[in-house]
Amino acid sequence: MGDTYDSAVDAEADREQQRRLLAALNAWDRALRRDECGAWTIQGTRGTIHTYGDSKSWIMYVACRSDRHWSWVKKALAFCRVVLDCDGEGTLRLRQLPTAAEAAVIREELGIRRKQEISDQTRERLKAFSFERKPRDGATNPANIGLGDPTATPGPSQPNADFRRGACQ
Repeated sequence: MGDTYDSAVDAEADREQQRRLLAALNAWDRALRRDECGAWTIQGTRGTIHTYGDSKSWIMYVACRSDRHWSWVKKALAFCRVVLDCDGEGTLRLRQLPTAAEAAVIREELGIRRKQEISDQTRERLKAFSFERKPRDGATNPANIGLGDPTATPGPSQPNADFRRGACQ
């Protein structure tokens, strides 16, 4: 990763700005990560969001399937200002935190997963659930699972008995 930020304070300020946007988008926490240059970014399947550098706005990069699709995306994101308009892709500037309706459009167009809502009842049930493994006793977990009894005489229940005795030699 490169040296994107001048200091750790700058990196943390950038991350906090991204967290505010992530909360406004109601997006899952794992969408916020560092890119290949080390900058904090919100990543979706069809685009990314970076801070603009002024501590109050963001730049969104969107990659589309075609020029026509890009035209539709620009219309859907009309509340943003187009900064770079290329063939089938571009960047748009978001000047303030989005409303709930705008957030839904951004998530959809950039392919960002929505945060999963869990009810209090489900949360309590999950807390009560134990992930501890129960110890197995010797009767239910024999050492030679699937191998059968090595001392047993070959019979019709052991189709490969001739092979084990060396009959294929």
